[in-house]
Order: sequence, then structure tokens, then C-alpha cells
Amino acid sequence: MKKFFADSHMFSRSLFLTACVISAFASLTAAPANAQVGRLYLNVPKDSDLAIVTYNGVRSNTGLDESLAVEEIVSRSQTGTFAYAHVMSIFGKSGGPGFALPVSSILSYNETTNQVTQNANGIGDLSLTFDVNLFGAPSLDQEAFAAHVPTDYAGLHFTATLPTGQYDPQRSTNLGSNRFAYKAVLNYSLTGDGGKTWIDTYTSVRFFGDNDSFQGNQRLSQSALFGFEAHVSRNVARNAWLSIGGIAGVGGSSRVDDVAAAPGQGVVRGALGGGFSAWPGGAVIVGYNRTLIRGEGDPRADSFMLQFLHRFR
Repeated sequence: MKKFFADSHMFSRSLFLTACVISAFASLTAAPANAQVGRLYLNVPKDSDLAIVTYNGVRSNTGLDESLAVEEIVSRSQTGTFAYAHVMSIFGKSGGPGFALPVSSILSYNETTNQVTQNANGIGDLSLTFDVNLFGAPSLDQEAFAAHVPTDYAGLHFTATLPTGQYDPQRSTNLGSNRFAYKAVLNYSLTGDGGKTWIDTYTSVRFFGDNDSFQGNQRLSQSALFGFEAHVSRNVARNAWLSIGGIAGVGGSSRVDDVAAAPGQGVVRGALGGGFSAWPGGAVIVGYNRTLIRGEGDPRADSFMLQFLHRFR
């Protein structure tokens, strides 16, 4: 039950491109924490193995962890993420485990002093994922899947991010976060025309462990961060689709040594995306999102995503 794949003959039978995902959505990981596009959690045949390579380019006032903003900092990061997912039957529904490992480079500088505060590249935080469908995405073999007509569906998606990335406590931005993070996403997706058009909603909550080495030996703690996304997508060709949507985030106030450091966020982003079947068993997805509304001290970002996916039978 992952992100985007369809053989051309499957597409002609099902009239849509199915999707497979590492969470992105986001997911958050070293890639942006938001999904960015529609059709994020659609079905694929059971016993599928999915390889996903993603490029993310981001300009922001955060490090690779988009939940923490530093107003005077400008960061330019590039991340290549390799992900793997296995789709299997879980009580007759699609689901399965996966992982995502990012390799990143980041250049950060202080706009006030024009001094470089971080220039590094290396491995980011490893994420482990698990997805399970609640209804609407039955676990089907290849033949049955080719004849299946898409219907409304919902699912749960879990991500655990581990503090495996490079971290320097003297830096204001880093490749790793030096803390655990956990995210749960509930997707609810609607289609009334057999998969030509989708309305996808993603409701999420993200919890954070403490970073006990924040800017030296301080302890950073952060409250839960809540997210909501809505995307509308439409097939525009036999094997391609486009989407438009919005992303909102609230909460996530932070404290340093039990002293309030940043209020809860209130951020709204606009998002554009699309995808197409590129080769037998493979697909390409592109996405872009930009901060439209935010409070002072909240994260701001321009984010571009390019993703390649391949399903192994």
C-alpha cells in the first residue's frame, strides 16, 4: 500500500496510476515532513517489493528538520533518499513495512551577519515505516488487481525516525536531529469516477523525543505537531495525473531547558504535483510546495521533489 506504480496494461484497466510512498510526507525524515502531492497512499498488488529514490531540494529557515525554525538563518539543502517497502496481505488488506535512508548536503548562513553557520554533507536520520489499510484497498494478486476498480479508501501509516544522522551540538542546523520522532498519518481518499479523480486528505500527528545536546548541552523539547493536507488530482492523459492542494501545520511549541523558546506553529503551504508511468513497472512523481501563510518565527520553505519508483514482482 505505497506510492505510485502501474503497468500500462493495469492503467488501461483501472484508469488510474496507483501510488506507493515512504511517508513523506512526508515523514518526515531528512526529506520534507509533508506529503506534498496527492495519490500518496494507493494500492499495489500483494507481495510487491518497491524501490524508491527521491531527490528533495529545499530553501528554508530550518535545518533538515523542518519543525525547528531559526528566523535569521537561510538553509539550502539537497537530499537523496533511498527507500524500500514490501506490500503484503494483513488480514486481507494491503500493508507492510519499509525504511528510508537519506544522504544530504546542507549550506546554512546567517542573513544578519552573512556568516556561514553550517556546510556539511553525509547521512541523515533513518526512518522505519509501517502501513496498513483500514478499508477500500484489498490485498489482491496481480491478476485480480488488474481488474480492480478503485473505490474510496482509508489507511493508517506510521513512521519512527531514529537519531542516526550526523549531529554537531555546536551548530544551529544539522544533518541529523539527535532525537527520536514518531509520526502517525490517517489518510482518507475519495473517488467517484473509478480513479480518474481523487480527493485525498492526510491528517497527522508527530511526537518528538528530547534532544539533550542542543547547541551545546541544553535540552530541547517540543510538543506534538499536528498536520492536515488536502489534494485534488485528475488524470490528464492515459498514464499521467496532476494535483493541487494545501498543507497546514499547527502546534509544535518548543522549550530549551524548560524555558519557552518558540510558540506553536501556524503554517499554510500551497502544493502542486504530478506523476506519470515512465517504464514497465516504474513511475516518476514531481512535487513543489511553498509557504504561503506563517507567523513570525515559524518555518518557511520552498521545496521541490523528484521521485523515481520501481515495483519488483
